[in-house]
Amino acid sequence: MLGAESAQDASQEVWIRVWRNIKGFRGESAFSTWLYRITMNTCLSIRQRESRREQREYGAEEMPYLPEPPGGEADPEAAALSAERREQIQAALAHVRSEHRAALVLRHMEGLSYAEIAEVLEVPDGTAKGWVSRGRAAMLVALAEEDHGRRRAGGAPE
Repeated sequence: MLGAESAQDASQEVWIRVWRNIKGFRGESAFSTWLYRITMNTCLSIRQRESRREQREYGAEEMPYLPEPPGGEADPEAAALSAERREQIQAALAHVRSEHRAALVLRHMEGLSYAEIAEVLEVPDGTAKGWVSRGRAAMLVALAEEDHGRRRAGGAPE
């Protein structure tokens, strides 16, 4: 959800919020769901703050963070292609609305079910499914546009 530099600060802020609110945890949902909700709300708050600050300062948007694939790459060419693809995905995620991005990250990077996403984001199940779907569609459009732009810049026929 956040750039690598902001992720550490967000993590600290999440644990501070958990510590302050642990007495409010009623056990109506799994602790992990409660923790995800705090984490997502914190990340969304930080992104909104950064967005407002960056609009005032630069008008730029920070790229979201995608982790390195596990296990390390033995093949340098595969590692370079993987890093390039990760950069493309990060750039595409920047074009996805924040609530759609949150649902997409929870589904495809965290592996949560739609019901869990709905609970974390405090929306109905259908809304969670729709947000994942719209996020996926927006990301695919952004990836296609980026690919089209790269081919045009490289001189390939349209």
